[in-house]
Amino acid sequence: MPTTHVVARGPTTATLRAIEGVLRKAAVPVSRYQIRKDLDNRIAAPLLDEALDYMAEHEMVYDEGPGGKVLWIRASAATMERLRGK
Repeated sequence: MPTTHVVARGPTTATLRAIEGVLRKAAVPVSRYQIRKDLDNRIAAPLLDEALDYMAEHEMVYDEGPGGKVLWIRASAATMERLRGK
């Protein structure tokens, strides 16, 4: 009998790009609430948290965590190429 595995999908590249756009445009630390508001609430809070965790792991954002602010920081060229599909 085969075993079923659940695979978490995680944030899409489009989601990461949308968040990047908001953070770059702001150019100052912003709250998670403000990010969702700027994206017209198209990204649910859990997905935003997951995306910000991913971005922080790849040194693309500085994230103070829930209740704190998020700031875009310069990502490496290799990371940016992967995100942009080049």
